[in-house]
Amino acid sequence: MTYEELVIFLNQHLGYPFLNESSPAAALEAARGNTLDDPLTAEILNAIYQGNQCQSVNDPVDRAHSFDGLARLRLRAQADDADPVMFRKVLKLSQELDNAFDQELIRQRQ
Repeated sequence: MTYEELVIFLNQHLGYPFLNESSPAAALEAARGNTLDDPLTAEILNAIYQGNQCQSVNDPVDRAHSFDGLARLRLRAQADDADPVMFRKVLKLSQELDNAFDQELIRQRQ
């Protein structure tokens, strides 16, 4: 699966506004330029991109590198003083990230 495919999957499954009508490439560009409205989304987009050492949205991503990229965010969301809304969003993100790679594995085996 590519970075773009993963971001599209997350956009469809997270249950909260993620891309806001932007393409994955446009959202990533805004995130990298600090012009994206939602700082959490910007952090997620950048973390997955950097964790997988992507050079473009068409580069492949994998489960381990995606979760590695999100490690700091996930730890911050689990802190005792973490915002409950952020905690729920990051928990949902983790679940749907796993779901995306599970679905990709199923597709590859068929």
